[in-house]
Amino acid sequence: MKNYTKVYLKHFGYGEQDYIPSEISGKPAQDIHHIIKKSQGGKDNIENLIALTREEHKQAELITKPYLTAEKLQEKHNLFLNLNN
Repeated sequence: MKNYTKVYLKHFGYGEQDYIPSEISGKPAQDIHHIIKKSQGGKDNIENLIALTREEHKQAELITKPYLTAEKLQEKHNLFLNLNN
């Protein structure tokens, strides 16, 4: 398991086999995504990590329309953090 996935799971108290909801849709998340890519200076901290479905991850990577921009992801993630802290 990747370090950033461990950071996300630990922060919210999830186990590896737990249901993890997408922060966008509430559907089962398959991926933990960096809101700001590591190649662009993003960190492996909870403020920069968001749980997404595979389709949402493709939208966030600008592969599939409609696109999920970093700004939209950050907005949704901030709401999710505020509700779960």
